[in-house]
Amino acid sequence: MEELNLNKRINTVGHSARQERKHGKIPGVIYGNKIGNELFYVDSIALAKELSVSGEHGVLTFNLDGKKKGTAVIKEVQKNALGNKITHIDLEEIAANAKLHTEISIKVIGKEILESKGLLLQTQRDLVKVTCTAENLPKDVELDVSAGTAGTVYTFNDLDLGKDVSFVDDLSTVISSISEDKKEDVEAEVDSEETK
Repeated sequence: MEELNLNKRINTVGHSARQERKHGKIPGVIYGNKIGNELFYVDSIALAKELSVSGEHGVLTFNLDGKKKGTAVIKEVQKNALGNKITHIDLEEIAANAKLHTEISIKVIGKEILESKGLLLQTQRDLVKVTCTAENLPKDVELDVSAGTAGTVYTFNDLDLGKDVSFVDDLSTVISSISEDKKEDVEAEVDSEETK
């Protein structure tokens, strides 16, 4: 895990953040008991690289103006209306060995296999609340739905987080369920009528 370089910024006029974004810098805020509240800019390419490793709810190491070093959990990543560009990031400083409560993404695999069988995956949750130390926080947790059939229901109990990570959410909470794709049934009926 590389250190993310944060550069202090002074909150001046509202246009300054827009100007910095044009120059490849993303504004953010970091807060915590020791650091207080600090506004910063971070290089957009370095930030994108870090998010690809740690995820949008992960933990990262940072240095502020090359002096203050620490560990932070990503609290929020704000994006533009299209959802393809980061516009702001919030970080919370934590002790590296402290227990933290946060959310991680549920990464669904095997969805295309269901679709090839004429099945539809309906998703209710794409995040799960967990507690663990910063060093044990996973980027995401996988849910393999490839072997599912119509009527299968997946809950948090179907996720494997390992022994170092605990669930905060109720294990019976539904993540997703599988049903038959009614649209495909209708299309099949239309095709059979046309061939008669």
